[in-house]
Order: sequence, then structure tokens, then C-alpha cells
Amino acid sequence: MATHFQTFQRFNDPGLASAIADKLKAQDIECVVEKVRPLLEPGFFRNPMEQTIYLKVRESDLEQANKALEEVYRRQLQDVDPGYYLFSFSDVELLDILAKPDEWGHFDYVLARALLADRGLEIPDEVIGQMKQQRRCQLACEEGTESHEDGLIVFGTLLDDFFGTVRKGMRKILRF
Repeated sequence: MATHFQTFQRFNDPGLASAIADKLKAQDIECVVEKVRPLLEPGFFRNPMEQTIYLKVRESDLEQANKALEEVYRRQLQDVDPGYYLFSFSDVELLDILAKPDEWGHFDYVLARALLADRGLEIPDEVIGQMKQQRRCQLACEEGTESHEDGLIVFGTLLDDFFGTVRKGMRKILRF
């Protein structure tokens, strides 16, 4: 039976993706780095952005991978530049990072939790678990209400409008 891997993180920097993969492998977490070419050639739009790189882990290892990466970053907290932007965040903004870790990087999540603890607002692991569960439910509900077919319909309508405009312009040009 094939092992199903799920996207753990996305990167634009291949070096960073490999470094994170190495840290996970050091914790005996099997992972795969997958480079995905963009649908359109980046030079087409004069956009130098590199291809997307996915770091994938087994579905069964997602929680272990999160914990391993959080531990790696916890050990790096003493080396954080005092000018790092999270130091200027309010308690409410830091709590928002804890409530929506998927919108922030692992490092920001770990630092936000540490900053709150330093400010006397240590969040117990049980509460963190509840926050993560609530966020998963919220994302599942949002995903259920959005339809990929709706997106395709909108895209198709935009293309139809575009080609309709081109067709009208061509008629004017050909009539002189």
C-alpha cells in the first residue's frame, strides 16, 4: 500500500525547504521535497519568482512534524533579533497568531507563544489544543462552503468576457 504524503509547508526557497526537511529527518520523520513548476512560464510575466516547493510528510506524521519543528524553533528563541517585528505586537495580535497558526510560520507561532508567556500570559497546552481544533473546524467549514466549480465558472466567465471584447475589437478593425 502506497504511503500518502500531505503538504506540510510550501516554500519558494529550495535551500530553506531542504533545511527544514533535514531537521524533520533528524527526528525520524519521513518527508519528501516536491518541486512544482508554475502553470505559466515565470518569464512570461517578467516575474522572477521561483517555482513552488512543497515539503510533504505522511498524514500520520503531521502532528509529530509540527511538534518537532516547534522544538527546533524553541531552541533558537534566545538568538532572535530584538528588532524582529513580533516584539512590537500587542497581546491580542500575538493571541491571533496562536489562534491561526496556519497563517503564520512555525517560528512566529513559537515566538508568539513565548512572548505571551514572558508577558505573564502563558497559554496551557490544553487551551492550545482546543484553539488548534477550533481552527481546523473553522477551515473545514470554510472549505466546505467554497466550491472549486464556482471558481472555474468565474474563470470561464472572465475568459468569455475577454474573448467577447477581443471579438468586438476585431470586427471594428476589419470593417475599417
